[in-house]
Amino acid sequence: MDVFDILRRLVRAAVGSVPTLDLHGLGVREALAETDRFLRHAQEDGVRQVRIVYGKGHRSKGGRGVLRRVVPHWFDTEGAPLVTGYSRQPDASGADGGALVWVRRRPAP
Repeated sequence: MDVFDILRRLVRAAVGSVPTLDLHGLGVREALAETDRFLRHAQEDGVRQVRIVYGKGHRSKGGRGVLRRVVPHWFDTEGAPLVTGYSRQPDASGADGGALVWVRRRPAP
């Protein structure tokens, strides 16, 4: 860990910021690839919690977004080696458009 990693962690802790990935406007394949890349970087950096925004799908057919269904399923399946858990984040209407994700610690070498 270099000095920049230490500073980045200290700033996040002091500000209380959670790294966030916004998937709005992406197709399923691209969104899942970005999610995988984002979580791998978080794991490498020792980040324990991130936010992933996938949207509610108001402009999608049927009014429910594809990513809103697919991304949490990915956490439970292909993303399981990177994720220890997640919590959907509903708004006042009760609809979720994102999740807080707990990142699994990097396996020991």
